Amino acid sequence: MIEMEIEAPVYHTESRDKVEKALKSVVDTTYTLLEGVGLKVLRGKAQGLEGLVKLHQQLREQLIVESARKILVRNIMGNTVTFYLHKQAAFMGKIHFCQPESESPMGSIKVTIKSTNIEKLVDWLTPKTIEGKPLERPPPTDC
Repeated sequence: MIEMEIEAPVYHTESRDKVEKALKSVVDTTYTLLEGVGLKVLRGKAQGLEGLVKLHQQLREQLIVESARKILVRNIMGNTVTFYLHKQAAFMGKIHFCQPESESPMGSIKVTIKSTNIEKLVDWLTPKTIEGKPLERPPPTDC
């Protein structure tokens, strides 16, 4: 089973709608605003491959499958992979991997994917490439 969680901070200088637009450009799901002491976070959850379809497509359109693969493989921990995306780039409909805070002054988007077979899922999402062309795999059915 595949479970995704995507979240980003909403700073007082930002529009909630704009942050939600950035998140939806990666995973189109329902987002909830969580408020803590001096902190607001938009968080959404998705299950199954449907939640990954946009990301799968964008990686290919932007021709960044190979670099994305390196980042995802490096960040697998057990049955989970966690990575961060630049919030401002996502608002513009682009995928740009970054570090948790240092490269994205308005905060980054945190994406966490859990799966019973995370390696197989990462292989589908970001397959190996030959001369920049992904060696496509069918969607996994046992993740």
